[in-house]
Amino acid sequence: MTIVQGLYDKYDIVKKNGQTDPEAVYFVLRLDTDPHARIAALAYAQSAKPTNLNLAMDIVLKVNELNAKER
Repeated sequence: MTIVQGLYDKYDIVKKNGQTDPEAVYFVLRLDTDPHARIAALAYAQSAKPTNLNLAMDIVLKVNELNAKER
């Protein structure tokens, strides 16, 4: 049986400008390999749609692109 770890600190997040925020809490999703992450990303897109349509559309397009590669 494989034991899978739960929620834990796995990544250090650094913004492209080099800044970090040690108090920030992040939840990283790996869309290219994790089908659960894609479902979560689509839920996020649906939630973000009213206030950030461009982000929502970009997320949906990326998930669709990744799903098409697997077919």
